[in-house]
Amino acid sequence: MSRRRSPGLAGALALITLATHPLGAQSAATDAPAIVFALGDRPARPRPAALKNEYRVHLQSTWPQLPGASAECFNGGEETLDGTLAANADGTYGGTFERHTRLLFCGAHGPAAQSCALTLKGEGAVMMTGVVSDDDLSASGRSLRVEWTPASTNQAVVSGVCPTAFKKALERMYLTTRHAVEFSLTTAGEGRWTERLENYAWRVELE
Repeated sequence: MSRRRSPGLAGALALITLATHPLGAQSAATDAPAIVFALGDRPARPRPAALKNEYRVHLQSTWPQLPGASAECFNGGEETLDGTLAANADGTYGGTFERHTRLLFCGAHGPAAQSCALTLKGEGAVMMTGVVSDDDLSASGRSLRVEWTPASTNQAVVSGVCPTAFKKALERMYLTTRHAVEFSLTTAGEGRWTERLENYAWRVELE
C-alpha cells in the first residue's frame, strides 16, 4: 500500500496537524446507500493472523515542501517518532516515543502583515496508544490506529523575525496538539515492513 500563496499561521500549523485527519477526508458518507445483512447472511471473514506482542515503530513525516515568499525560503520541514508499542491486556497497544521536529515557515501570517520567516525545532517524549481494527487489505487482517499526545516535558525553540505572538502560537500548538494515523499490522514472525500511508502524510516502518 502506499497512498504561491503564503499559508499564514493556519498553513504553518497545518504542517504540525497533518496527521490529525486523513488527507482528502470525505464528508458525503451519509449519501452512500446503506447495506443491510440479515442475521446469518454476513460474509465469512478469515480468522485474523496472530499479531506481535511488540512492534518497533519508526514514523517519518512526508509533509509537502512548498515555496515561500522568496526564493531563499520555503514552508515544510520534517518530523520523526521512534519507539516500541507493546500489547496491553485489553488488546490495545501503548508506548512512549521520542519525537524530533524541524518546522519551517516563510510568508505573511495575516492580511496586512509583512512576510517573515521562522524555524521551529522541537523534541521530547510523546505517549502513543493504539486500537486494533479489522483491515481486509493487510496480510494480518488487522490495522492499528494510533494517537499521540506530547508530554509536558516536550520542548520547542522558535527562531526567526516573525512577531512574538505568532511565534508563541506556533510553539503552543506544537506542544499541545494531539495527532493520529492508521497503518497495517504485520503478523508474528514477519520481518521489517515499510509503508507510505495513503491517507496521511507519513511513512511507517514496523519491525
